[in-house]
Amino acid sequence: MIIKIDNPLEACQLKFASKDKGEFEGYASVFNGVDAVKDTILEGAFSESIKGRAPSMFVNHDSYQVPVGDWIGLSEDSTGLHVKGRIDLNHKDGPTVYSALLRKAMDAMSIGFRIPAGGAEEKEDGSRIIKKIDLKEISIVNFPADDSARISVVKSDLLTMTSLKDCESFLRDSGYSKSAATTFVSRIKEIIRCDTEIHFKDEITRLEAKRKIQGTTDSLSNLIQSLKL
Repeated sequence: MIIKIDNPLEACQLKFASKDKGEFEGYASVFNGVDAVKDTILEGAFSESIKGRAPSMFVNHDSYQVPVGDWIGLSEDSTGLHVKGRIDLNHKDGPTVYSALLRKAMDAMSIGFRIPAGGAEEKEDGSRIIKKIDLKEISIVNFPADDSARISVVKSDLLTMTSLKDCESFLRDSGYSKSAATTFVSRIKEIIRCDTEIHFKDEITRLEAKRKIQGTTDSLSNLIQSLKL
């Protein structure tokens, strides 16, 4: 699953080249901090990933759109992941996005990544120390504090889940705390048990079954909203 971590504008240290080129640079991620979901990225975490193909440049993690530009330089220093980008001014959204950066209407950069096996160490308090990152994309975002902008669901990841434990891990990696993910899975178990007891009663009508199923859907929806960090 793709995990999202935002880097606020004040930490990005954005600088701009000639306005005619659409170029800018700054920090997409800063080392040794603690983010909203208690993740800390260590120096060296990007070292392998940035040797390969450059990540995509999206706006607000909208991977269904054509990338708005290109990342033309990525490097690590003692501060974090330093990036150089070039907005495609021929892209339909290019001039608007670049103008928003110049006038600071866009608030931050945000990275989208996966953690390879053994790439993170989880502590008892639910925090994680991330040692290795498989960087997939870097977005320009305008609501960095919005949890919903930091979490995405990848269809292929959902298809690989075969147990409730997999579901718990998926939620944890998607940005929910360990305790929230555990609570979510426990509630799913309870709801499934209750629905099973109801649906196996011979006297229940089809209309009643439909109502119960809708109630289950509504319960899960409300539960998801209550778990947002």
